[in-house]
Amino acid sequence: MPTETFFNLPKEKQQRILDAAKKEFSRASLKDASIANVIKDAEIPRGSFYQYFKDKEDLYYYYFQTVRHDGHRYLISSIQQAKGDLFQGFEEYFAWMVPEIFVGDHALFYKNVFTNMDYHGFRRVAPHLEKNSEACQDKQLAHKKHQKDLLDAIDRSTLKVADDHELHLLLQLVMHTLFTTIADGYRRVLMDGSYDIEQINRNFESKVNWLKNGARKEQDE
Repeated sequence: MPTETFFNLPKEKQQRILDAAKKEFSRASLKDASIANVIKDAEIPRGSFYQYFKDKEDLYYYYFQTVRHDGHRYLISSIQQAKGDLFQGFEEYFAWMVPEIFVGDHALFYKNVFTNMDYHGFRRVAPHLEKNSEACQDKQLAHKKHQKDLLDAIDRSTLKVADDHELHLLLQLVMHTLFTTIADGYRRVLMDGSYDIEQINRNFESKVNWLKNGARKEQDE
Protein backbone atom coordinates (compact mmCIF):
# COMPACT_ATOMS: atom_id res chain seq x y z
CA MET A 1 0.00 0.00 0.00
CA PRO A 2 1.12 3.61 -0.50
CA THR A 3 2.83 5.44 2.31
CA GLU A 4 1.24 8.23 4.29
CA THR A 5 3.38 10.60 2.22
CA PHE A 6 1.44 9.62 -0.89
CA PHE A 7 -1.92 10.23 0.76
CA ASN A 8 -0.71 13.65 1.90
CA LEU A 9 -0.10 14.70 -1.70
CA PRO A 10 -2.59 16.98 -3.44
CA LYS A 11 -5.34 14.97 -5.09
CA GLU A 12 -4.26 16.21 -8.52
CA LYS A 13 -0.77 14.80 -8.04
CA GLN A 14 -2.09 11.50 -6.71
CA GLN A 15 -4.29 11.20 -9.78
CA ARG A 16 -1.39 12.04 -12.10
CA ILE A 17 0.58 9.14 -10.63
CA LEU A 18 -2.41 6.79 -10.98
CA ASP A 19 -2.94 7.92 -14.58
CA ALA A 20 0.71 7.12 -15.30
CA ALA A 21 0.25 3.73 -13.64
CA LYS A 22 -2.79 3.02 -15.80
CA LYS A 23 -0.87 3.87 -18.96
CA GLU A 24 2.14 1.69 -18.10
CA PHE A 25 0.29 -1.29 -16.66
CA SER A 26 -2.09 -1.25 -19.63
CA ARG A 27 0.94 -1.38 -21.92
CA ALA A 28 2.80 -4.20 -20.16
CA SER A 29 2.48 -6.87 -17.50
CA LEU A 30 3.76 -6.22 -14.00
CA LYS A 31 6.95 -8.12 -14.82
CA ASP A 32 7.67 -6.05 -17.94
CA ALA A 33 6.39 -2.67 -16.73
CA SER A 34 8.91 0.12 -16.27
CA ILE A 35 9.03 2.41 -13.26
CA ALA A 36 10.98 4.83 -15.43
CA ASN A 37 7.95 5.24 -17.69
CA VAL A 38 5.65 5.85 -14.71
CA ILE A 39 8.03 8.46 -13.29
CA LYS A 40 8.32 10.19 -16.66
CA ASP A 41 4.57 10.32 -17.31
CA ALA A 42 3.77 11.36 -13.73
CA GLU A 43 6.49 14.03 -13.87
CA ILE A 44 7.99 13.12 -10.50
CA PRO A 45 11.60 12.40 -9.44
CA ARG A 46 12.63 8.77 -8.99
CA GLY A 47 13.40 9.43 -5.33
CA SER A 48 9.88 10.74 -4.79
CA PHE A 49 8.36 7.56 -6.20
CA TYR A 50 10.05 5.49 -3.51
CA GLN A 51 8.74 7.86 -0.87
CA TYR A 52 5.23 6.97 -2.06
CA PHE A 53 5.53 3.25 -2.88
CA LYS A 54 7.80 0.41 -1.86
CA ASP A 55 8.23 -0.79 -5.46
CA LYS A 56 6.32 -1.15 -8.74
CA GLU A 57 4.38 -4.14 -7.36
CA ASP A 58 3.13 -1.95 -4.55
CA LEU A 59 1.86 0.61 -7.07
CA TYR A 60 0.41 -2.09 -9.33
CA TYR A 61 -1.79 -3.70 -6.70
CA TYR A 62 -2.81 -0.38 -5.20
CA TYR A 63 -3.90 0.75 -8.66
CA PHE A 64 -5.87 -2.49 -9.05
CA GLN A 65 -7.66 -1.84 -5.76
CA THR A 66 -8.58 1.71 -6.82
CA VAL A 67 -10.04 0.36 -10.06
CA ARG A 68 -11.96 -2.41 -8.29
CA HIS A 69 -12.89 -0.42 -5.18
CA ASP A 70 -16.58 -1.31 -5.39
CA GLY A 71 -16.17 -4.92 -6.46
CA HIS A 72 -16.18 -6.42 -2.97
CA ARG A 73 -19.26 -4.41 -2.03
CA TYR A 74 -21.09 -5.62 -5.14
CA LEU A 75 -20.17 -9.25 -4.44
CA ILE A 76 -21.69 -9.04 -0.96
CA SER A 77 -24.76 -7.25 -2.32
CA SER A 78 -25.21 -9.93 -5.00
CA ILE A 79 -25.10 -12.73 -2.42
CA GLN A 80 -27.52 -10.86 -0.16
CA GLN A 81 -29.96 -10.30 -3.03
CA ALA A 82 -29.72 -14.01 -3.80
CA LYS A 83 -30.85 -14.64 -0.19
CA GLY A 84 -27.50 -16.01 0.81
CA ASP A 85 -27.06 -18.33 -2.17
CA LEU A 86 -23.30 -18.26 -2.71
CA PHE A 87 -23.36 -19.61 -6.25
CA GLN A 88 -26.22 -17.48 -7.52
CA GLY A 89 -24.55 -14.44 -5.97
CA PHE A 90 -21.28 -15.19 -7.77
CA GLU A 91 -23.08 -15.65 -11.07
CA GLU A 92 -24.70 -12.22 -10.67
CA TYR A 93 -21.36 -10.71 -9.66
CA PHE A 94 -19.61 -12.30 -12.66
CA ALA A 95 -22.25 -11.03 -15.11
CA TRP A 96 -21.80 -7.52 -13.70
CA MET A 97 -18.00 -7.47 -13.85
CA VAL A 98 -17.34 -9.14 -17.24
CA PRO A 99 -18.46 -6.23 -19.47
CA GLU A 100 -16.40 -3.84 -17.37
CA ILE A 101 -13.34 -6.05 -17.65
CA PHE A 102 -13.54 -6.77 -21.38
CA VAL A 103 -14.88 -3.52 -22.81
CA GLY A 104 -14.57 -0.93 -20.04
CA ASP A 105 -12.06 1.89 -19.66
CA HIS A 106 -9.55 -0.44 -17.98
CA ALA A 107 -9.83 -3.41 -20.36
CA LEU A 108 -6.16 -3.39 -21.40
CA PHE A 109 -5.06 -3.27 -17.78
CA TYR A 110 -7.35 -6.15 -16.86
CA LYS A 111 -6.02 -8.17 -19.79
CA ASN A 112 -2.52 -7.91 -18.36
CA VAL A 113 -3.75 -8.72 -14.85
CA PHE A 114 -5.68 -11.86 -15.71
CA THR A 115 -3.36 -13.31 -18.36
CA ASN A 116 -0.32 -13.03 -16.09
CA MET A 117 -1.79 -13.95 -12.71
CA ASP A 118 -0.12 -16.48 -10.42
CA TYR A 119 -0.99 -17.56 -6.87
CA HIS A 120 0.76 -14.53 -5.37
CA GLY A 121 -1.21 -12.27 -7.69
CA PHE A 122 -4.47 -13.97 -6.72
CA ARG A 123 -3.77 -13.29 -3.04
CA ARG A 124 -3.09 -9.63 -3.77
CA VAL A 125 -6.20 -9.00 -5.89
CA ALA A 126 -8.55 -10.96 -3.60
CA PRO A 127 -7.21 -10.26 -0.10
CA HIS A 128 -10.66 -10.52 1.48
CA LEU A 129 -10.55 -14.27 0.80
CA GLU A 130 -7.33 -14.75 2.76
CA LYS A 131 -7.52 -15.62 6.44
CA ASN A 132 -4.37 -13.65 7.29
CA SER A 133 -3.34 -10.21 6.11
CA GLU A 134 0.14 -8.68 6.04
CA ALA A 135 -1.23 -5.15 5.80
CA CYS A 136 -0.87 -2.42 8.39
CA GLN A 137 -3.20 -2.37 11.40
CA ASP A 138 -5.85 -0.16 9.77
CA LYS A 139 -5.86 -2.35 6.68
CA GLN A 140 -6.02 -5.49 8.80
CA LEU A 141 -9.15 -4.14 10.50
CA ALA A 142 -10.72 -3.35 7.13
CA HIS A 143 -9.66 -6.78 5.87
CA LYS A 144 -11.36 -8.51 8.83
CA LYS A 145 -14.52 -6.45 8.34
CA HIS A 146 -14.64 -7.34 4.64
CA GLN A 147 -14.26 -11.00 5.53
CA LYS A 148 -16.97 -10.86 8.17
CA ASP A 149 -19.40 -9.05 5.88
CA LEU A 150 -18.80 -11.62 3.14
CA LEU A 151 -19.15 -14.64 5.43
CA ASP A 152 -22.27 -13.20 7.09
CA ALA A 153 -23.95 -12.76 3.71
CA ILE A 154 -23.72 -16.48 2.91
CA ASP A 155 -26.45 -18.95 3.89
CA ARG A 156 -24.31 -21.80 5.20
CA SER A 157 -27.30 -24.09 5.66
CA THR A 158 -27.24 -24.77 1.90
CA LEU A 159 -23.53 -25.70 1.83
CA LYS A 160 -21.49 -28.72 2.89
CA VAL A 161 -19.05 -26.71 4.99
CA ALA A 162 -18.23 -27.54 8.59
CA ASP A 163 -16.60 -24.30 9.69
CA ASP A 164 -15.03 -21.00 8.60
CA HIS A 165 -11.94 -22.78 7.30
CA GLU A 166 -13.95 -24.89 4.87
CA LEU A 167 -16.04 -21.90 3.81
CA HIS A 168 -12.83 -19.99 3.02
CA LEU A 169 -11.65 -22.93 0.91
CA LEU A 170 -14.93 -22.94 -1.02
CA LEU A 171 -14.80 -19.18 -1.56
CA GLN A 172 -11.24 -19.46 -2.86
CA LEU A 173 -12.30 -22.23 -5.23
CA VAL A 174 -15.19 -20.21 -6.66
CA MET A 175 -13.04 -17.08 -6.99
CA HIS A 176 -10.27 -19.06 -8.71
CA THR A 177 -12.90 -20.36 -11.10
CA LEU A 178 -14.06 -16.81 -11.78
CA PHE A 179 -10.52 -15.56 -12.45
CA THR A 180 -9.53 -18.47 -14.70
CA THR A 181 -12.72 -18.06 -16.74
CA ILE A 182 -11.82 -14.43 -17.37
CA ALA A 183 -8.23 -15.38 -18.19
CA ASP A 184 -9.48 -17.99 -20.68
CA GLY A 185 -11.65 -15.30 -22.28
CA TYR A 186 -8.62 -13.08 -22.78
CA ARG A 187 -6.61 -15.96 -24.20
CA ARG A 188 -9.37 -16.42 -26.73
CA VAL A 189 -8.98 -12.75 -27.64
CA LEU A 190 -5.25 -13.31 -28.20
CA MET A 191 -5.97 -16.35 -30.40
CA ASP A 192 -8.96 -15.13 -32.39
CA GLY A 193 -8.88 -11.37 -31.92
CA SER A 194 -12.42 -11.40 -30.54
CA TYR A 195 -14.44 -12.39 -27.52
CA ASP A 196 -18.01 -13.41 -26.78
CA ILE A 197 -19.25 -12.10 -23.45
CA GLU A 198 -22.33 -14.32 -23.57
CA GLN A 199 -20.14 -17.39 -24.08
CA ILE A 200 -17.84 -16.32 -21.24
CA ASN A 201 -20.88 -16.04 -18.97
CA ARG A 202 -22.10 -19.46 -20.09
CA ASN A 203 -18.68 -20.97 -19.39
CA PHE A 204 -18.74 -19.61 -15.85
CA GLU A 205 -22.31 -20.78 -15.33
CA SER A 206 -21.34 -24.31 -16.42
CA LYS A 207 -18.39 -24.39 -14.03
CA VAL A 208 -20.52 -23.13 -11.15
CA ASN A 209 -23.16 -25.74 -11.90
CA TRP A 210 -20.50 -28.47 -11.71
CA LEU A 211 -19.39 -27.07 -8.36
CA LYS A 212 -22.98 -26.98 -7.10
CA ASN A 213 -24.19 -30.31 -8.42
CA GLY A 214 -21.10 -32.33 -9.29
CA ALA A 215 -19.94 -33.38 -12.75
CA ARG A 216 -20.59 -37.10 -12.38
CA LYS A 217 -23.83 -38.50 -13.79
CA GLU A 218 -25.93 -40.66 -11.54
CA GLN A 219 -25.70 -44.32 -12.56
CA ASP A 220 -28.97 -46.00 -13.50
CA GLU A 221 -30.05 -48.55 -10.94
